[in-house]
Amino acid sequence: MSSTEDKLALAQKEINYYKERLKKLSSSYMALEYRTADLSKDVLQMSEGLKVIAELQEVDADSNEEELFDNLAESINVRLKMDVAAILLPVKEGKLDFNLRYLKGFGSYNTEGVREKIIKVPKRVFASKEGVIVNKEDELDPFQEYLQSELEIENLIFSPIIHNGAIMGYFFAGRRSQLLQKGKGILPYHRNILDAIGGVVSTVQNQLERQQVLEDLVAKRTTQLQKEKETSENLLLNILPWETTQELKKNGSVKAKDFNMVSVLFTDFKDFTRFSSGLPSKELVELIDFYYREMDEITNRHGIEKIKTIGDSYMCASGLPAERQDHALAAVRAALEIRDFVQRTKEELMKKNKPYFEVRIGINSGPVVAGIVGIKKFAYDIWGDTVNVASRMESNGVAGKVNISASTYELVKDYFEFEHRGNIPVKNKGEIGMYFVEPNLG
Repeated sequence: MSSTEDKLALAQKEINYYKERLKKLSSSYMALEYRTADLSKDVLQMSEGLKVIAELQEVDADSNEEELFDNLAESINVRLKMDVAAILLPVKEGKLDFNLRYLKGFGSYNTEGVREKIIKVPKRVFASKEGVIVNKEDELDPFQEYLQSELEIENLIFSPIIHNGAIMGYFFAGRRSQLLQKGKGILPYHRNILDAIGGVVSTVQNQLERQQVLEDLVAKRTTQLQKEKETSENLLLNILPWETTQELKKNGSVKAKDFNMVSVLFTDFKDFTRFSSGLPSKELVELIDFYYREMDEITNRHGIEKIKTIGDSYMCASGLPAERQDHALAAVRAALEIRDFVQRTKEELMKKNKPYFEVRIGINSGPVVAGIVGIKKFAYDIWGDTVNVASRMESNGVAGKVNISASTYELVKDYFEFEHRGNIPVKNKGEIGMYFVEPNLG
């Protein structure tokens, strides 16, 4: 071989050597580019995961679990570039069946179909408190194959949410394979991100639970206070008229008020002193209570204000504290009902050979002054000549009869039958016209 040919062969050999070196360098450079791209993507996704955690840490006490989990599933889906994300919660406490809740699917993923499924977690997986990573090219165990099939995606992560040392649910996220990550859809750092998110969720959950406990305590105490207020209101209303209680609560006192025309009613049991001396005290009180309870019912039905009881005397007034035009009519109707009740009771007790009462009833109509006096054990009361005359109507009446004054008669004369008793002398009042009143049977 000539010297020239030797030189050409040597030159070609050197060219081939450098071409091979360049090829290897190019290949290494491309590999480095791919790896750099992978690392950049990893760093970006880690950064996005930290953003999810930052968002969780800004959750305030007014948030609720529904809002928290719904927003979280959306963040995982979007920020971690997943095709689907969800949070699974137990179907029933103590069971290992989980509902797919807050499911966020992207593109062609079968969101509606998967949403209805129940995921059954094996005891060993649940007890391990560890997550499961599934990728397309991995060799899978039965549970991983089950997840891949049920959740309808080849690359997925199934990660527990640990709260107070127990599993409260699972994160699920899935994605298609990524070219720059050599076909890997899910990588270990995804587990790290979800574990970190789970830790923050537990902290937030503690905050929400504490808030709920406080809200429950406040609600319970509010209910107790409301019941106590209602009890106080009812007790007050048993002592004072409603209008008077409102004025008392607002001003701390109640001004006396003039009423131009009301009807005052008195009842009294006949021969009460003689009758009561033959009864044991307990039996006497029970008997009086029986009669007064029914009188309360009757006056209440007719819208008449009970004023007070003094021994065997029952006093009430119609036309106050709310004024009404038919005050006399309501008072007479209530009086006749009381009379009939006492008569029926008398007949029933006589058959049983038990003690009974007979009642006198008197009514008078006219002006009164009403209000509260004193600061201790105060009571609503009325004063005026009208009250005194009403008391005289009762004391000058007859048992089993309703005795009314002439002033009351003028207000109700068109509604009942009457027996005019004439003008009867009344102590310190001269003569006053009186009438026995009966229902108009016509």
